[in-house]
Amino acid sequence: MATVKTPKSFNKMNLDEQEAYLVKKYKEADAVLTELAKMLAKVRGGQRLQIKEVERPDEAILKQ
Repeated sequence: MATVKTPKSFNKMNLDEQEAYLVKKYKEADAVLTELAKMLAKVRGGQRLQIKEVERPDEAILKQ
């Protein structure tokens, strides 16, 4: 089981701050899982995926 990396000040946060942090992390993880599920569905449906290696324009400049 993977653990959630928390900030050093997590134990000092009050309950509302801890909840807000965890909800934010949950939503980020849910977005990743949703994207992966859609990609998997496309592959299983017979579509080939084309994933860009460079997502940011500044990385494209560095690779040239």
